[in-house]
Amino acid sequence: MSVAEKPLINQYICKKPLKKHLSSATESMITMLPNLFLVLCTIVTFFFYAAASTAEPLTQQGPLHNHDKEWAFGIGLLGRYSPCYEGADSYEINGSPLFSISWHDRFFLTSYRGLGAIVWKSDDCKLGLSIGSISGRDEDDADHLRGLGDIDGGASANIFFERAIGNFTLDVHYEHQVTGEDTGFQAHAGLGYDLRISKKITLQSTIKTTYASSDYMDTYFAVSPLQAVQSGYPVYRADAGLKSIGFQLTTAYKLNRHWELQARTGYDRLVGDAADSPMVKNANQYQLSAGLAYKFAH
Repeated sequence: MSVAEKPLINQYICKKPLKKHLSSATESMITMLPNLFLVLCTIVTFFFYAAASTAEPLTQQGPLHNHDKEWAFGIGLLGRYSPCYEGADSYEINGSPLFSISWHDRFFLTSYRGLGAIVWKSDDCKLGLSIGSISGRDEDDADHLRGLGDIDGGASANIFFERAIGNFTLDVHYEHQVTGEDTGFQAHAGLGYDLRISKKITLQSTIKTTYASSDYMDTYFAVSPLQAVQSGYPVYRADAGLKSIGFQLTTAYKLNRHWELQARTGYDRLVGDAADSPMVKNANQYQLSAGLAYKFAH
């Protein structure tokens, strides 16, 4: 996630103290989870495209087609299974709140975008600004980070642009950390396709990529001479460039006019200097999340 929140619940699968209490069978199952997850992504993706030929098309249903209601509120809870850090070969389970407040589809406070406003919009375009948060990274998040030091999180300044073309949505998002450690910026781009399977089920398939500045790459993937001494890694320099490419599939199921279930599978492949970093143990990164949200109806 580009604007991250500190999780409310953390169970680090990557920590050695937890592994000491696991049976060999349980450890084997955890090791197999990323591979099983990739198989699941493949099966769901096949289903998605197989269903496309008979599915009901979306009409004025994307995020850019909201009616200008005076107020809109939503709350929920999200559970996530994801890597312990970018490039980790071990995973963690955590939970975080979901919330969304908007006024006239112009000003908003959400767990995804942060606090901001839509500064320009048309029938199929939005341009917005927001202040969000970045959680940083602690060296005790995983054994492979020992000796690399902590990376302080902080507030981030964000600019985003969305464009809807039929059932397709183009999303471009720029974020730059402005407090805490100077980690530079990232620029994200995604192209999504929305598909209504039924009145209750909606799927969104998205391909995405991320470009990172030299400051970001140096902070998260480089190894300084001092860090090399403390961690045992060789000195490594990481330059600006394309950081990752990926794919995600989101399924939303409306239980009724208030409640909605959402599940998401995702895959990111670290590339370039990020993939070559000595602290990166696996360039293939998988994510699985599920959430329940309540929307307050007018």
